[in-house]
Amino acid sequence: MNENKSLHTKRQSALSLLNPPQTTALSWCIVTLMGDELASKSSSLKLEVASLTKIMTAYTAIQLCEELNLDYNEIYIRIPRIATQIGGTSAFLRRDDILSLEELLYALMLPSGNDAAISIALHFGFILNTQRKQKIVSYITCDTIQGFYDDTQMSNMNRFVRQMNENALKLGMRDSQFSNPHGLSSKANKSTASDMCKMSSAYLKIPILKQICNSKSYSCRNYEWFNTNQLLHFENYYGIKTGITPNAGACLAVSYESVLGSIIVVLIGAKDQKRRFEETDKLINWVSREYSLYFNKTMYAPPRTAQSKGRTFIIKKQA
Repeated sequence: MNENKSLHTKRQSALSLLNPPQTTALSWCIVTLMGDELASKSSSLKLEVASLTKIMTAYTAIQLCEELNLDYNEIYIRIPRIATQIGGTSAFLRRDDILSLEELLYALMLPSGNDAAISIALHFGFILNTQRKQKIVSYITCDTIQGFYDDTQMSNMNRFVRQMNENALKLGMRDSQFSNPHGLSSKANKSTASDMCKMSSAYLKIPILKQICNSKSYSCRNYEWFNTNQLLHFENYYGIKTGITPNAGACLAVSYESVLGSIIVVLIGAKDQKRRFEETDKLINWVSREYSLYFNKTMYAPPRTAQSKGRTFIIKKQA
């Protein structure tokens, strides 16, 4: 085991001496599904991560189902008025509609619905405050606009955000803190590329969450949602989440399957939406090629994908 670890360290050190593709992204990190870092750029830099926050929101909802002995297939959530008033990307949920948790997770992860994030957080915050018989104000007060939440909603939102932060610590995300469930701009809502790789790895180990983020589209109850991750249209790409705000820039978390194994790439702060896809694609091509050339051609074969310059990414207004 020590020999394998030493071999990996040697490979990682050698790769770090090579020249990765130039990116506009402020930070990126590439890891195996087991958490071994393959390459990175400023991966410990604390930055806003926009809607990559929703990876933790979805993970926290499913983890709470397990902890509280709840069957996620039997959870139904009424869409509160407050959720339909949140800005940013939306699943265009209608007030008082009742959706299952699974449906809301699709609304959260595919069109990146901030309305879905609010609905999920308020529901599970209420459950936590009720079942655990204590109302706990988060040590990081959740973001709000003056008067946006009433006192009960604020308590429930704080409780859910606290749970997000507790999960982050359990996953070893020591450079992360969350202040809301949706990722709208906030100086208090930050993570790192390295931490978000840990988050993505944990997320992908939950079958229903992996299924959701791999879906290109989903329809239910007169709703139809499309995944904002355009890399899903290319071979061997899977999940996970896109994100963009003026402060965070364009962000992306994806997984890729090759002979190298499952690779997770998190990219934060790209110049625009199109470049986050192009740069991620180039990084995956680069790391796979270099591992193949410099280490072991049998184990580390390059992915079966064209250079990113051959891709076409059509950016729509909402992403």
